Amino acid sequence: MNQLLGNLTFDPEHGALSLQSARYVMMSPTLLVELQKNIEGHLPQDVAEIMAQTAFGEGAILASRYRDAFNYSAEEVARAVSFMLTQSGWGAMSTEMVNLENQEVVFKVVDSPFAEVYGPSTQSVCHTVLGFLQGAAMTLFDKETDGMEVQCMAKGDTCCRFVVNGRPD
Repeated sequence: MNQLLGNLTFDPEHGALSLQSARYVMMSPTLLVELQKNIEGHLPQDVAEIMAQTAFGEGAILASRYRDAFNYSAEEVARAVSFMLTQSGWGAMSTEMVNLENQEVVFKVVDSPFAEVYGPSTQSVCHTVLGFLQGAAMTLFDKETDGMEVQCMAKGDTCCRFVVNGRPD
């Protein structure tokens, strides 16, 4: 059972869908992928950064909520973020590793809707997911992060895998 759906509230008068007072909208991943492809058509060298930066803040906010509201450890925050994204339809996400000493976290996504909708590619395409995870990791490490999608289903890999690191001081 999807735990997220049971906690959504809908206000029909305002057409508002909310989860714990945060407003959400339901949309197909095609919308984000088409946005990404349009940006690629105009700014191909900047698309990854634009898409990642767009999602960065939301990842940081979600991770901060888990950390602050539940007093979760870094590992628990990472697992909670994976769970929330899975429940939100971002694919079957898991946290493979959290290493606070080396400031590195690895996330895995099976059946990414973004890679699926994007179609075959020679490059990684899940920039929005990467940005979201970089924002979440910033909360874990309390510093700016860098990240990379090291495997992508759009490239023919069996999953999408993201490695995010804290930036050196």
